[in-house]
Amino acid sequence: MRKMVSGEDIHLRSLRTEDVWLMYRWYNDPRVMEDMTPRQELFAPSVEEIRLALEQAVASTTERYFVIQDGAGRALGFTSLTSMDMRAASARLTVVIGDRNDWGKGLGKEATKRMIDYAFNVLNLHRVYAIVADHNPRAISCLEACGFVHEGTLRDDHYRRGAYRSSHIMSVLRDEGFTC
Repeated sequence: MRKMVSGEDIHLRSLRTEDVWLMYRWYNDPRVMEDMTPRQELFAPSVEEIRLALEQAVASTTERYFVIQDGAGRALGFTSLTSMDMRAASARLTVVIGDRNDWGKGLGKEATKRMIDYAFNVLNLHRVYAIVADHNPRAISCLEACGFVHEGTLRDDHYRRGAYRSSHIMSVLRDEGFTC
């Protein structure tokens, strides 16, 4: 089992197959789904689909998935490093705070900070990037606060709220340092 990554306000523990009901709850919140991944389908997956995805995630040697917990062990969301390219030393970061009551409290920023530290200092990556929807200003602000810079725009790459919307590719490089 992978080690827990700890911060001042949160802890990241390895994702487990028993987390299926947590993920099911978060995937069934339309607002969470809308912001989760720009091109993510807006229908919630079934429990069985989530269970299969969790089994693959837990078994993966090329991706890292964690549950974000507070100091009392309450699950707040999840985070991952995927699309890892060890030759290029690059990975895609995702951070999701699953309970809307926890939005705006700096938990996403703290999770981002822990994951960047893990990516650079444990996995020895050179670049961490994220793809974020233009209609998710909280995520954009969080990434900018952590030193991510805008690399490019995927124009009209998804359809939300009755219109085509764009996504932004943002990244931070190890030698630039991160600021959050």
